[in-house]
Amino acid sequence: MRVFCGECKTTRANDADATAFDTSLACATCERPCTVPTVFQCAQFGLLDELKFLLGEIVAVDINMRDDTNATLLHWAALNNRILLMMYLLEQPNIDVNAKGGELQSTPVYWAAHRNHVYAVALLLEHGADPNIHDVNGMNTLFVAVQSGLTILSAYLVAMGCPVDSRSLDEHRNTPLLWLCRYAFDLDTMRMLYGLGASVHAADANGNTGLHHAARSDVVKAVKFLLDHGADVHARNNDGETPLDVSQGVAREIQARSEGRKTAACLGFLTKVTSYEASYTTFPLSVLKAHPAQTAFWLPWLVLGLGALCLHALHGFWMIAAGFIATGAVAYSLFQVAGLSVNPSKRKNAALMLGVNIGSTFWLILVFAVELYPRVSAWTTVVQSTLALGIPICLYVTAKRDPGFIPTSYEERLQNIRSLVDLKSRSDIKLCTTCVQRRPLRSKHDAELNMCVARFDHYCPFVANAVGANNHNYFFGFLFFAVAAIGFELVLLTSYFGDAGIGALSYGDMPFVLFHDYPVVTAAFILASVHLLWIGYLFGFNVYGIVFSWTTNEVVLSQRQPNPSAIQTHHSVYSRGWLQNTLDFFHVRKNSAAYVNWRVHHFYDVRDLHAKTVTDAESKEA
Repeated sequence: MRVFCGECKTTRANDADATAFDTSLACATCERPCTVPTVFQCAQFGLLDELKFLLGEIVAVDINMRDDTNATLLHWAALNNRILLMMYLLEQPNIDVNAKGGELQSTPVYWAAHRNHVYAVALLLEHGADPNIHDVNGMNTLFVAVQSGLTILSAYLVAMGCPVDSRSLDEHRNTPLLWLCRYAFDLDTMRMLYGLGASVHAADANGNTGLHHAARSDVVKAVKFLLDHGADVHARNNDGETPLDVSQGVAREIQARSEGRKTAACLGFLTKVTSYEASYTTFPLSVLKAHPAQTAFWLPWLVLGLGALCLHALHGFWMIAAGFIATGAVAYSLFQVAGLSVNPSKRKNAALMLGVNIGSTFWLILVFAVELYPRVSAWTTVVQSTLALGIPICLYVTAKRDPGFIPTSYEERLQNIRSLVDLKSRSDIKLCTTCVQRRPLRSKHDAELNMCVARFDHYCPFVANAVGANNHNYFFGFLFFAVAAIGFELVLLTSYFGDAGIGALSYGDMPFVLFHDYPVVTAAFILASVHLLWIGYLFGFNVYGIVFSWTTNEVVLSQRQPNPSAIQTHHSVYSRGWLQNTLDFFHVRKNSAAYVNWRVHHFYDVRDLHAKTVTDAESKEA
């Protein structure tokens, strides 16, 4: 039997007789004499054999006995994650799995959750522990997990029966989400709670919503998250205050403490959002405001068209400059009406970027039809028309097609987290805290679409969609046709200028003649050149990614490594040779055993991917 040193909190075994305590032994660290451990020390330090021996010597054992802190044996075992000892205690008759103990009068499952002992929590729940029992402060086990930022444990408790909007039993009557917003905001935990159905509209006993609490805490991320998910910026608490009113109060406090040098971080943000909500209420601005995506989409079309009109219809530098200023004023006004500067995000600005993409393509095609078509052969027209037609087709499919979502229903999310814990999955398994599911290799949760995407490449605002396993080939098609069509038009425009004798001019005269005599064609040439630069770069990058099996997301992550120069090969860890990489990307030879569709085939270890390749190769040889 092991004896215990109360000073060092260590044990020492009796090598001479394993069935008896030898109190003559000294501690190996401090050399003080060891003592026989108490039953509570046995529970605390996992001394199972010693506990059994000591309990066997007690005539009438009370398995729910208390120490001087009013805690039971099960409390101490749960707090210290002594799983085997807990299993022994839970097998004992009359064990009170929901006994309240300690200063907070809380249960063993509460104690285990406090230390993030997920498997101890699971064991206690399996034996009837109730996670909804509150402590003296009115907090249950879910609150403990949320307060500590324990995302997986919080999700598991919800999956095992804790209401995601549990109310504290104190005077505030907070929910876990409200508590996060007020005291210790954590984005992953917030996403998990929202993904499991937490309400962003819930209010506490004083009428404060999450937005009020976030404004009081002055956490911009919390305010933005709540607004992105539909929180009411005009909600009033019992004192009649809106979140902006609360933020103004916080700003006054900060300014008083800092003598005017600082103010509330959320004040400007909430002021802008609230002001926008109250603006543009008259026709036709109210219609444009009610359809911000459409307003943003058509904005680039209008700006490019008005710019071309200024160059074509106005004469003289100052007239054209005035036209451009007026165009800029119109663009700025519509930008404000669409709310693109209010609570900006990639998805919110995607309509604008998509409009830039399609609008530029339209005006370049129009310049070809008006200026170049009469000058080129029928064969040239067919080639350019075919290339230009490929752009909107691939763009439409990329924008509208499911990029490779990995969907989960609410029940599947609960089952996923239960399985993850109950099966004692490896700690290196990646879990999406929003979708509450195991994240396959190469997948990523896209915050703009709020879904996990298989073989995630990036969220592209120019197509207003994520690019993933299911639409990346069409995105590549868009890049190919755009580079080919724009490049071919630049060749035709260069020929056009050559026929007009521009090449014979001096470098000093050339800019004046181009902008004076051929303003629209010159503007189209500049627009095409700009687009060719960035689209050409993306095209080359994607060719590299296809051949060597890289995604944009993986390249970005690899550059965040402590030593990016340590990467010695062009091929990613997922590469299976340039030919198979290319076939997989374009979904060629789908019936082949070697074909991998990342949307359907979910790998959680790169070794499984390469094992599939080896197995397929061996089957072919056989």
